[in-house]
Amino acid sequence: MPSQIEIETLNPHNNGQHQKIILFDMDRTLINVVDVYVKAYLRAMKSVYDIDGQPTHMHSGHTQPSIIRMICEDMGLSSDVINAGLKRAVEILTDTTITLLADDLRPAVLPGVVEVLDALKQAGHALALVTGTVSRSARVILERSGLQRYFPVGAFGDEGNERVALLHLAIDRATRTYGLEPDHRRLVVVGDSPRDIQAGKALHARVIAVATGYHTPDMLAQYNPDAILLDFSDRQIALKAILGEHQEFT
Repeated sequence: MPSQIEIETLNPHNNGQHQKIILFDMDRTLINVVDVYVKAYLRAMKSVYDIDGQPTHMHSGHTQPSIIRMICEDMGLSSDVINAGLKRAVEILTDTTITLLADDLRPAVLPGVVEVLDALKQAGHALALVTGTVSRSARVILERSGLQRYFPVGAFGDEGNERVALLHLAIDRATRTYGLEPDHRRLVVVGDSPRDIQAGKALHARVIAVATGYHTPDMLAQYNPDAILLDFSDRQIALKAILGEHQEFT
């Protein structure tokens, strides 16, 4: 496991040379609405496929359409049956999720997240979201939690099946939106699952694993991220892990 990160003071001044594109996973990295998802999956799977199925830790890091497919395959459904119902299942999952979500999701934001995002935004880094949640429900979650102000761009679970492809999409959007030159990309990927780590490493990004999901620090360490955080509750430790450099933040 990476050694414990010592607290340091970090510098609010940044410029294009030091600006990073920092790609955050959403669910169980920034916010936890897993109870809503479980109910929504159960309703979608029962309504469309007449099975009782919900995500497990094995599905962490996959897109929602892929998770539906995987649950069906585990239950022995054929590809034809899965494909015939997949669009409707995603629609029911999304509609149910939005219906069940609280109007105010700020209490569901994980400890320290807002403080860390505030510091990164103030320092001029380019923030982008990469999530397996489909865009319609993800945008509702971002709006109701107040997190949308940090993420002008993102890539969502209905825009591709593979995590690496979603990262590429978010990077391209961030590069255009923030006016960055492709040669100046300095990538950081932050997530809670092994798939986040593997996808980030495939892009040769700095990869930060946060143990706020299904996986313990020891489990995440097996995938060799650059740093592991228990959570974001200590802002200085989190910022040093994400940036991997000596800066000072107020």
